[in-house]
Amino acid sequence: MLKNITSVTAKIHTFLLLLFMVVGLGACATSGQLKQPKTESETKIRTDQKALIHAQLGRGYMEQGQLSTAKDSLTTALRISPNHSDSNYVMALLMSQLKQYPQAEKHFSRAIAADRENSPAAHDFGTFLCQIGQGKRAKKYFDIAVSNPLFRRAELSYMRAGECLASIDSAEAEVYLKKALSINPRLAPALFKLARMKFDARSYLSSRAYIERLLAITEPQPDSLLLAYQIELSLNAAVVAAEYRTKLLTEFPASVEARAIRKADR
Repeated sequence: MLKNITSVTAKIHTFLLLLFMVVGLGACATSGQLKQPKTESETKIRTDQKALIHAQLGRGYMEQGQLSTAKDSLTTALRISPNHSDSNYVMALLMSQLKQYPQAEKHFSRAIAADRENSPAAHDFGTFLCQIGQGKRAKKYFDIAVSNPLFRRAELSYMRAGECLASIDSAEAEVYLKKALSINPRLAPALFKLARMKFDARSYLSSRAYIERLLAITEPQPDSLLLAYQIELSLNAAVVAAEYRTKLLTEFPASVEARAIRKADR
């Protein structure tokens, strides 16, 4: 274990050295002599580059569970450039992990204020707000995330927004979940959520359509088998319901869902 940690730390420091070299090379004139930044824009670029080095280092420490060291690196990054978007974003992730929620919210807000195209920060802020019960506020940040056409995880933002809004506004939640599926029709969590929502709304045929799509592309799991069983019972399809029931009890006998069925049979 010590050898692995030492190796990882060495890689982090190597990465840091390389980044410093890149920044240093960027400051050289074509003649090979050092060139001092002449404009405010050039100064900001160099300052942000230095902050980014420490932010990336902090994230590396976070991934290795060295949270105190990560915080030191991120504090340095923000001291260099207080409004640097990525530095604030990574600090927000750290504060969230440490359950220091007001600090996390502050740094998420700063990250997005500094760069509205920081879609990962907007997505994670939306997720964070949803987790602390602020679903209505979360919607705004998922929308910011997907507004960037270069963001490659738009379907996940739509899905998280739908999941978050499900208990607040089912109609709006459905719109978001369908947008997620329009991008990725095989997005299993979105299919399951829509199947559950339609079942709860007693739209059993629609619920069946979504659960069948899900079961066609994934291995059956206890939750999907139980829902499929409940849907078929509600549609008075006793034979199909029995097939799902048998599969659940046979393949997942120790699951919570299987126990629930056996309890209901008593």
